[in-house]
Amino acid sequence: MRRLVATLAAIMAIAMAAPVWAAPTIDLGGSLETTFQVTPVESDNGGITATSDLRLNFSMEMAGGQQIRAFVGFEPIKYAPFGPTTDPNPGSDDLKGGNMDKQGLTPVTLGLAQLTIEKAYLETTGPFLTGGQDVTTRFGDLAIDYSPYIAHLSATDGVIEGAQVSGVRVGPVELGAFYGWASREVAENQQERFVNRGIAAKADIQGISIEGAAVKTDSDIALAGSAQFAPVPGVDLTGAAAWDGANEASAVKAEAGIGEIPMLPGVSAKLGFRNFDPKFNPLYRDDSKDEDGNDINIVDLNAGKRGVNGEVATTISGVNLVGIADWHEQRDANRELVGERKTVGATAATQYAGLDIEAGVKTMWSTVGRSYDILDHTGDKAVKADAPKETTVNLGLGCDIPVGPMVVDTQYDLTMSSIKSTVHELAAATTFDAPMLSGIGLSGNAKWANGQMAYIGKAEYTAPNGIQFIGSYASYDKDNFEGFTTRPNGFCLTAGMKVEF
Repeated sequence: MRRLVATLAAIMAIAMAAPVWAAPTIDLGGSLETTFQVTPVESDNGGITATSDLRLNFSMEMAGGQQIRAFVGFEPIKYAPFGPTTDPNPGSDDLKGGNMDKQGLTPVTLGLAQLTIEKAYLETTGPFLTGGQDVTTRFGDLAIDYSPYIAHLSATDGVIEGAQVSGVRVGPVELGAFYGWASREVAENQQERFVNRGIAAKADIQGISIEGAAVKTDSDIALAGSAQFAPVPGVDLTGAAAWDGANEASAVKAEAGIGEIPMLPGVSAKLGFRNFDPKFNPLYRDDSKDEDGNDINIVDLNAGKRGVNGEVATTISGVNLVGIADWHEQRDANRELVGERKTVGATAATQYAGLDIEAGVKTMWSTVGRSYDILDHTGDKAVKADAPKETTVNLGLGCDIPVGPMVVDTQYDLTMSSIKSTVHELAAATTFDAPMLSGIGLSGNAKWANGQMAYIGKAEYTAPNGIQFIGSYASYDKDNFEGFTTRPNGFCLTAGMKVEF
């Protein structure tokens, strides 16, 4: 939601006049963060860079027994007085979103190009009728969290504008619904508005948990449902199915869990089935990724896969043992069969003499002999072809080593592959106090792969006045060690502070 600062003026005017009506409590929240970084290997500006990040949130709660809350959230404003930021605000350009590259923190005009309202809504919890049940109602920017398959919070929060009701109970059933609008790009610099609406329900009936949701985006509909129950003690069955009307694609996932196998005391097992059409891609499905950009959502992880998997776990003499097996077909974005994969593996974990030990082996046989496009992975990001066979062996050792008054947490990881280079990783970290300095953190990481070494040493200290200092020295090839660290090569000193209010 992108509005001018005039909207803020109107909201604040209402807030100031509100005491006449209901004596509201007005809370102002946000943060201001400034960071200076010195990197001598960078010649520009003497190796000094600086960024500031300002974020504001307003909220207002009405008195008199009402539960009304007004929320206004601003897109973070980033200032980079020494040069352009390397990570500008998402969705922003040089004229919008508070991007203040090559400008100072002050003076700044809270006007068209400087302050953007990112999200705003009014929300209340209470009954519609005297003596009725409490329900939550929101007007403005909505946050829909019905299902990871068709309407996930990460894809809807602040994207859809309209009205939303949740927590409506009808007997054993809890209902929620919304109606709103969103925008999408249909041509360069051209947006169109379209209608969204949906409904969700969940209930627990005689030990069976059922959830269902339907979302209609413009003229396309998406459906999702799940059920969980225990037919007999110790056995849990869960299943989920979803339909993407826009692409005429479905997704099905089911799992059976056995807490303890009757004939094998102490042994538990899981058996699963999945069938995800490669074209299944609803507009508001979960698209979450980790900090390195790797997929961690259920749709991307299973896109185009149809097959079964199993797991058996037990503990013998203090050793936790887990065995896994998986078989699935893989189809590409055109629904063409690429090949199939078969995987078997086992892991063991235990503690011995203060040492944490974990080891595992996994072998995969594959006929996926070509790269293929799938969902977000297209073009240069297409999924690469598999090797016909790959065996991977992992070993992890961790322990705490006393060094004088300090305790050093150490970890060593070894990864050996039948087709790739062996990878060694070593990490150590500790915290100690020194005269006039307390809570000093020291850490180091080293990684050896493909005949090359990468390493970083880092010291951290937060002063009593709130300023955080970080000093580091790193050496790594960014192409071969992507994601190894966010710190730059060579020596780097960072000093920064942050205030939240």
